[in-house]
Amino acid sequence: MTRLLVVHYTPPGVVGGVESIIHEHARILTERGYEVDVVAGREAGPGISAHVLPDVNVAGEQARRVDAALSAGVVSPGFWSLRDRITADLAPLAAGTDVLIVHNAYTLHFNLPLTAALWNIARTRAPGSTIAWCHDLSWVNPLYMPRMRAGFPWSLLRLPAPNVVYVVISEERRRELEALWGANGTSIAVIPNGIDPARFLRLSPEIQAVVERYRLYERDAVLLLPVRITRRKNLEAGIKAIRALVEQGRDPVFLVSGPQAPHHPGLSDTYLEELLSLAGELGVEDRIVFLARDLGRTLETDEINQLYSVCDALLFPSAQEGFGLPILEAGLARVPAIVSDIPVFGEVGDADVWQFDPAAAADTIASVIVEALSGRPSRLYRRVLTRYRWDAIVDTDLLPLLDAGAWRTPNPA
Repeated sequence: MTRLLVVHYTPPGVVGGVESIIHEHARILTERGYEVDVVAGREAGPGISAHVLPDVNVAGEQARRVDAALSAGVVSPGFWSLRDRITADLAPLAAGTDVLIVHNAYTLHFNLPLTAALWNIARTRAPGSTIAWCHDLSWVNPLYMPRMRAGFPWSLLRLPAPNVVYVVISEERRRELEALWGANGTSIAVIPNGIDPARFLRLSPEIQAVVERYRLYERDAVLLLPVRITRRKNLEAGIKAIRALVEQGRDPVFLVSGPQAPHHPGLSDTYLEELLSLAGELGVEDRIVFLARDLGRTLETDEINQLYSVCDALLFPSAQEGFGLPILEAGLARVPAIVSDIPVFGEVGDADVWQFDPAAAADTIASVIVEALSGRPSRLYRRVLTRYRWDAIVDTDLLPLLDAGAWRTPNPA
């Protein structure tokens, strides 16, 4: 088991900022089989193993006195004693880990004795086994630059530390750090910040399980229809459109959340069997999901609401309706409504829905779906899920970095 030690001024568990990032990393890496410990200046949130080193806390009394002196350009005796205490406390913890990850302290001035201690510790570690995760840079931030000085210890913040792999959160930060280092630089990895969609969207464990079972985050298009299974819903048109999208090289899924109609179960059961047969004939049986059937129960209203938050659009191909309540739901959920061109849908949705002839060819309906999903909100939604979802970032960017081991040559001391 790979052992990681993560260092930051304050513990994870705080909403927003670096603390929440550390929390997400620790959660996901633990799920992936890594052993993660945290070093912070005060107690961490629940569920996180943390070593509390009060000297790391930027709000500590001695840290504040040292910082006040540094603000005046004075490296006080307290600086050295604080550095040595941090080194004595942190070095044994770091020695027992495979990878040491440090957030911000290699490039921010908030605790310069900690920065100096980390430079000393890095010199004793194998190349590549220390990661400097840089969210901000004191030497390029207009708010912090007035506090910078030409000599030690401020100079530590503008040089690459020995044996350390540097990670920044954006290409912008990479360019800034390369410009800061100049000829002294080394290569820099870019690993962006991310988001946990399930937490942000407040998904229940049941709906999160649906998301994972049907890979809803990874799809090109998740199309939802929250209705009972009856023939007038014209579900075969949706199934054929899914096939047309697949032929275009896309990766769609069509979720029909409702069960068979209770008032004429025989007819509804027969229709469901026809739909399943059609999906099999078209080779899209794994893309047509009858959720109530698969889950063995009818979904609750709040679960339907959650499905709207993870879908790209409402696909409502009915041949006949009396009203069309899902159009209102889609409007409140701020997802495109792609609906058949029947009078009542035009009445309810007016010019704010995408419409198609319910008897149109599958390619025609697929074209309407593609057009509806081509807007910036839909594209941004998919971009967030594919590039900025924490699980994807950890698997795509962080794990290869951790597994690479000592793939870097030492930086000059």
